[in-house]
Amino acid sequence: MQTYKKIVFLQHFSLIFCKMNRFILQFLFLFIVTLSCFGYTERPYVALQADSIADDEKYGVITVSVADARLGTDFDTEMGTQLLLGMPVKIVQQQGWWQVEGAEGYEAWIEPRAFVKMDKETFNRWTNAKKVIFTYDYGFAYEKMDEHKQRVSDLVFGDILKWEGENGKFYQVSYPDGRKGYVLKTQAALFDHWKSSRRLTEESIVQTAFTLKGIPYVWGGTSVKGMDCSGFTKTVFLKNGVILLRNASQQAQAGIPVDISKGYDNLRPGDLMFFGKKATGDAGEKIRHVAIYIGNKEFIHASGYIRISSLDSAQPDYDPRNAREFVRATRIIGAVGSEGIWKIDDNPLYQIQK
Repeated sequence: MQTYKKIVFLQHFSLIFCKMNRFILQFLFLFIVTLSCFGYTERPYVALQADSIADDEKYGVITVSVADARLGTDFDTEMGTQLLLGMPVKIVQQQGWWQVEGAEGYEAWIEPRAFVKMDKETFNRWTNAKKVIFTYDYGFAYEKMDEHKQRVSDLVFGDILKWEGENGKFYQVSYPDGRKGYVLKTQAALFDHWKSSRRLTEESIVQTAFTLKGIPYVWGGTSVKGMDCSGFTKTVFLKNGVILLRNASQQAQAGIPVDISKGYDNLRPGDLMFFGKKATGDAGEKIRHVAIYIGNKEFIHASGYIRISSLDSAQPDYDPRNAREFVRATRIIGAVGSEGIWKIDDNPLYQIQK
């Protein structure tokens, strides 16, 4: 009798368990469908290698104010650099996100909504179009000619938009993805006029660097929203019409070497200073940090935030570690056009593609 009751109990339990499983599966199916309807799930992507991407998918232009470009295909991965609105890129491959190459040759991954793919003809039209560059550190584009009305997006220095006309105190502009808006003329300039007005001098480099004081350090940052050490130097020189390589170790190999073997007397304001470990018999040189020399044994750099530090131990802002590990300096003035240093118009990705 006890055995019979156990069998009946197990049968009932099995039936209830099966019904519960069916209910759970139905619930999960409905939950996933609902999420998909509201855009919380993504369709799986098929990885495409560069040589399999059609000719009309090999170029792109950034369409958000600042696009975070990462070292992997997920928001959890390390940020490698940032790309600004209107910057051109070449597509390398797709794996959900898109691996792109920027004007300085640096490759990183951006999410699909951060840029617009273009065929060569469309890309060349964008390259050849009359454009506007945002010259304020931070601001907005507006849907109407009224800065108190709805915004289209935020904007940062270096963002580039297509010129569509002028009306009163506004430029009428369009985005690479077709959105339209208005930008205050006091916060922007015609791109060609701006480029032709750049003069790379000791004074212009130092003055530009000072305008960025206090901006916080952000690993991988190359915009006024936040920048790392080499992102800071890139931004300073971009504001002066010059494109530098991305990382400090790369920047250290470009430009005119400055002799620092006998001290600091050969340094000039605007020179790049590099810090790390000198080469030894067992290991090569290791560059970990870059700064801009401003004169009087002082330099400006991104360390916590953009700040001024000194090589002089008698000064209150003395930086003992960097003074101890100062290993190299290079000069960009006089080297524009050499390997790894471009005027914007001379960079291959800012030119018409053949």
